[in-house]
Amino acid sequence: MTERRPHGSVERTAGRRTPRSWARRHGSTGTIPNLAPVYLTVEPDPTLLGFPAEIPEDDDDDAEPPAAETAADGAPPLLELVVVRRADPIAAGALVLAGVAANVSLVLSWASGDGPTGLTLVQRGVEALSAGEAPTGAWQPPVVVLCGFLLVLLGFLMLAPTRGHRLVGVLALIVALAATAAVILLIADLGLTADQFGPGMWCAVAIPVLGVLGSVKAMSTAPLVTLDPR
Repeated sequence: MTERRPHGSVERTAGRRTPRSWARRHGSTGTIPNLAPVYLTVEPDPTLLGFPAEIPEDDDDDAEPPAAETAADGAPPLLELVVVRRADPIAAGALVLAGVAANVSLVLSWASGDGPTGLTLVQRGVEALSAGEAPTGAWQPPVVVLCGFLLVLLGFLMLAPTRGHRLVGVLALIVALAATAAVILLIADLGLTADQFGPGMWCAVAIPVLGVLGSVKAMSTAPLVTLDPR
């Protein structure tokens, strides 16, 4: 017959046994070392007024590419404002016509009937001014004809293609106003009326009128701006 051991004796014997691995590491005491507890910290989610905040993610694919890359990929090129250089034929034509009227007035009579021509009046005026004299109606004809010649030169400048002709228009206006003052003073000094005007005098009147029209046209014309690709 086999001997039976009590159940409690088996448990006491098993409880006293210590694994060899623990005995070798920690000595023959057979005690288990105390391990320090490890705490894991969890970073809380950002909140806004107690509610979870949504943080947008950066999407690099939706970012706009640089201008250079866009143009290289076949996109439309960049545009810039460019002032077009052009001539002003209308203003130039008016100023040239003023010069033509000055040339025509030299060969026509300035008074009704067989009055002196414009060339004769210009010569008399130059002689009087060189002698230091200023007789009535002597200096106005040379000034009117000279202004007509200057308007022709300014009219040719209007044909040059530039961004604007306002500066030339201002100069033409000054010359035209000088011619206007000379014609008005000539009519006032000689006491001429419209029925006493000769064909040359009408040409002299046309000089400041055409000069003012051409200068105003040049000053009022704004520069032409267009879009030009770089």
